[in-house]
Amino acid sequence: MERVPYNPSEFQGEYTEDRFGKAPVFHTPITPEENTICMFKGENPLWMPLTTDCKGLDPRIDPDNIARAFVFDGEEPYDPALYGGKDMFGIDWVFVPVAGGSMVKPGSPLMADANDWKELIKFPDVNAWDWEGSAKANAGWFEKNKGYLQGITFLNGTGFERLISFMDFEGAAMAVIDEEQEEAVKELLNAIFERVYVPYIDNVAKYYPTIKKISLHDDWGSQRAPFFSLNVAREFFVPILKKFAAKCKEHDIIFELHSCGKNDLVVPAYIEGGVQTWNGMYMNDKRKLFEEFGDKFIFGVDLPAVADDMNASAEDIEAAAKEFCEFYIRDGKCHVIANCMRKSPDFVAAVYRISRQMLNP
Repeated sequence: MERVPYNPSEFQGEYTEDRFGKAPVFHTPITPEENTICMFKGENPLWMPLTTDCKGLDPRIDPDNIARAFVFDGEEPYDPALYGGKDMFGIDWVFVPVAGGSMVKPGSPLMADANDWKELIKFPDVNAWDWEGSAKANAGWFEKNKGYLQGITFLNGTGFERLISFMDFEGAAMAVIDEEQEEAVKELLNAIFERVYVPYIDNVAKYYPTIKKISLHDDWGSQRAPFFSLNVAREFFVPILKKFAAKCKEHDIIFELHSCGKNDLVVPAYIEGGVQTWNGMYMNDKRKLFEEFGDKFIFGVDLPAVADDMNASAEDIEAAAKEFCEFYIRDGKCHVIANCMRKSPDFVAAVYRISRQMLNP
C-alpha cells in the first residue's frame, strides 16, 4: 500500500457518540475498513486500527440477541421490556436490568448428561429466518456505516457457552472432563456447527454483503484462570474453531473471537483454531502475550490507564500515547487493534496521530 504522510487536517476536533462513548472523527486518507482489512491481509496499515473503526450490527432476527438483551441494529430501538425469553434453541433466559444482560432461567437445565442431546435438543431452522426482510430493515444502518469495518456478533459461540446454556455451568464443566460424555459433547458441537453456524454464516454473506467481520462469543475463563485446561480446549473446541475459521475464509470474512476471562494459558488454542483476532480482557498481560505471540495473530490491546482519565493533561496524554505506540509498532509494522471503547477521545486522537506518523515516515 502506498504510504501517505500524516496531515494535521485529518483531525479537526470533531467528535461523535454511540453506545461505546465519545469518539474523535478522522478525515482519513483511506477508509477505516480498508485500513483494517489491509492489516488482516498481511499488509501494513496507515494507522493503528481502532475498535472505533468497526461498527457492529446485532439484529433482532437472531433470537439469541433478544434473549440475551443484545439487539443493536438499524430498526426502531428494541423495547427492553421484551428482552429475555427463548433463544434459538428454545432455552429460557431472564433479563436482569441492573446487569444490562440476561442469564439462563435457573434451576432446570435442559440436560444433565450430554449423551441425551439427540433426544432433548431442538435445532433452529436458521434458513427460515426472514433474512431478506432484515436486510431491507437495516439498509439505512449499512449505508450510515459505509466505510467502517462492519461486523456482526454470534453469541453463545464455539461450544462452552452454548453447552452451559444447555447444562448450566457445573454440568458443562463436568461434561468436558467426563470420559463417558466426551464423544457425545464432540458430536453435539459438530452438529451445532453444521446445522447452525454454516447456514448462519452463509446467510450473513448473502444478505449482509458489507459485513466483513464475525465476532464469535465464547467465554473460556474467570477473573483468575481459564475454566479448563489447554488440552481440553484443544480436544473439544479447537476443531470447531478451525471449521468456523474455514467457513469465514470461504466468504472473505474476518474471524474474531470474543472470549472473556484470564485466558493467557489457552491463547495457543485460539491461534491453532485459526482465530484471526482476540480482544481479551484487561486482566490478561497483553504486553507479555504480544511479545510471545504477536507474530501469530492480531491482538486487541488495551490503552494505558491515562486513557481512562477524561481530564488528563495534554502532556500526560502525549507521553503515554507515544510509549503505547512505540511498544506495539515494531520495525514500522503494526499487528494490533487498539481498544478505544469508552476511552478518552483525546487519547484516541493522539494514538491515531502518532501511529500515522510512525507508520508513514
